[in-house]
Amino acid sequence: MSEPYGQSGRVLAAVILGALLVGSLVWVGATAAEPLESQYPDETEVTPEPEAYVGEQVVLGGFVVDTDPVMIATRASGYGQFTLVDVDDRLQNAEGPLEPDDRVSAFGTLEDESTLVVERATTRQSSETAYMYLVSAIGGLWVVGRFVRGWRFDRRRLAFVPRRRRDADRNRPVAPSERSPTADHSSANPDSRRDDTEHDQRAHTNGGE
Repeated sequence: MSEPYGQSGRVLAAVILGALLVGSLVWVGATAAEPLESQYPDETEVTPEPEAYVGEQVVLGGFVVDTDPVMIATRASGYGQFTLVDVDDRLQNAEGPLEPDDRVSAFGTLEDESTLVVERATTRQSSETAYMYLVSAIGGLWVVGRFVRGWRFDRRRLAFVPRRRRDADRNRPVAPSERSPTADHSSANPDSRRDDTEHDQRAHTNGGE
């Protein structure tokens, strides 16, 4: 039975599914910790021109670069530094003071161009982030390994097919219609094999004399 869309349809479907998967990961990673905070400006908008948001409620996310007072950088390069006032007392999912390299998401009022008066905040310690990446990497490698061991890419069909089919074909008994004529002739005429052997032996004996 022929496929309705053929090989090009399978390739297009794979591309669409891959794009949806990547888009979902990006969307989840960009979603705010609390639905209420998604309506406020975040660090991507505030960092380039903080003076435009002074006196407004904003959400700033970044990593801790100093603890006395607590200061975060919204960019990995260290750019976009803001002081977080009372952030240690406003943490919702942790106890104790923040430490360098901790990830923080803080909601509050931007008092001036570099100071945020925090109303509530969430944090993720650097060790938790490293653990998350490590577990994700191990899980991803395990899934890829299982897939590679069980499947192979058929370039002719442009599709992934189970490797077990190839092994099953190797172990499958050979049907009579698939046997070669030479093998059938030899198996069907054992006397001819004996005659050939005796002829070779006589030829070898005569040659030795």
